[in-house]
Amino acid sequence: FVGIIAVAMTFVIILGGIDLSVGSMVALLGGIGIWVLNERAAQGPISAVITAAAVMLIAGALLGLFNGLLIAKGRITAFIATLGTMAAFRSIAITLAHGGQVTSSVPAFGYLGAEGIPIPFFKLPDDRPLTLDYPVLIFLVVAVVAHVLLKRTRLGLFIHAIGNNEKAAEYSAVHIDRVRILTYMIVGLICGVSAFLVASRHESISSSQTGLMFELDAIAAVVVGGTSMAGGSGRIFATVVGVLILGFVNNLMSMVITPWLQTKFNLETLDVNHLEGLIKGAIIIAAVLIQRGRKAS
Repeated sequence: FVGIIAVAMTFVIILGGIDLSVGSMVALLGGIGIWVLNERAAQGPISAVITAAAVMLIAGALLGLFNGLLIAKGRITAFIATLGTMAAFRSIAITLAHGGQVTSSVPAFGYLGAEGIPIPFFKLPDDRPLTLDYPVLIFLVVAVVAHVLLKRTRLGLFIHAIGNNEKAAEYSAVHIDRVRILTYMIVGLICGVSAFLVASRHESISSSQTGLMFELDAIAAVVVGGTSMAGGSGRIFATVVGVLILGFVNNLMSMVITPWLQTKFNLETLDVNHLEGLIKGAIIIAAVLIQRGRKAS
């Protein structure tokens, strides 16, 4: 799920901006989607799921539009604008859920989040077929579409141009505000995809916990993938590699390093989750320092 958010974050970081509201947006969109799903349950599960998915995508694009307008027309820096909407979206999600969680009443809703496609000729040790989970498949599809948008369209060219040199892009007759707004709408749309998958996977949304720290994970993946925080350069597939590296680090921490620390220093109560923010923060700082060192050389 964070991988999809990282793809979205790549757009705004190449543009020279940032979006801190993505995690709160996922929680809000997921809550709205499940509410619509439950309201439409009487119309049949397929109709309810399709309607909920459409609402999440449209609402995501609208929330992205709001962010884009604040930044492009309100002349508020991206960091401050999305910091404000991060708090606002989370507060709205908590209010709508009365401080708790929103749960699906449609069993079929969990299918996409939990099932997958069997991979031919590959089996697990217990003879069950190896499957490619639908969320992973959707992540790959989103990544490919995003790559095409950034590398094969005028919009992608404009995003790179603005991130590289906004003044030069403006002199080249690029509509800066229009591109910026559209970019944040794309981020919101992709957040709608992530919200649907998160809600489907858990068949519920926690208004206070869902999407928490997604923005940190996404930024870490983008930076580790080599996208410059200054904007102007970056690749979607490099972000995918960044997602894989972070996943490897998380598994290494939980399966190797934490047990070793517990045994070596008698720290039975050590929980890797408590160190997650420290590790990801260190990764972001290290990646930025490496980028700066390369530019200096």
